[in-house]
Amino acid sequence: PRLVLFFTSKNKEDGGATTGDSIGDIPVSNLQPMNVMTELGLPKHDGEGRTVTAEFPLFYLTNVYVPNSGQKLDRLGYRTEEWDTDFLNKMQEFEKGKPVIWLGDLNVAHNEKDTWNEGAKHLVKSAGTTPQERASFDRQLGAGFVDAFRHLHQDAMGHYSYWSQRAGNREPNKGLRLDYFICSKDLMEDGDGRRVVVRDSYIVPDELGSDHCPIVLEIEMKK
Repeated sequence: PRLVLFFTSKNKEDGGATTGDSIGDIPVSNLQPMNVMTELGLPKHDGEGRTVTAEFPLFYLTNVYVPNSGQKLDRLGYRTEEWDTDFLNKMQEFEKGKPVIWLGDLNVAHNEKDTWNEGAKHLVKSAGTTPQERASFDRQLGAGFVDAFRHLHQDAMGHYSYWSQRAGNREPNKGLRLDYFICSKDLMEDGDGRRVVVRDSYIVPDELGSDHCPIVLEIEMKK
């Protein structure tokens, strides 16, 4: 998945002014990665090139394409018992230093709100909707991370990020929500001393060109 970052000032007095060393009140240095890593440092996973991590001064941002379990679920064990566990451990390691955001195609529709046909008999044997994948995602969230979209839009239904092109499912909106922003809990809470706060997360289904569509996370960065 491609990651695109946009920065804008909310300061009405400066009109969103950009100078050589700041955007509004925010130093440009806070908006530039200090380090970019294309591996997790885990040899058994890194050969597939599934992650890019940008370390910013105030948080880590990891773009990830989680392994698909396969049409015959031949990679289900690897995905849930190895990848998901090792990836979570890495995010927790990052979080010891600063908050974490991970995003991308996570290849799981978490629950009944994230599928158009919840209850269909084939879902329990289909990649992305198996009980094992959903339980594994539950464990990741239970470790102290937050699905930003669902946290902010708890009752939202019919919001999907993937539709089968082969079945022509986009126009009737028969989709799955497979793409997420997962955030450290600290990023979801405002208050004194909070320098980065998640303000919104949403899906852009009208953007065509793929069987997936873009998702957006809006964060506020403070002085």
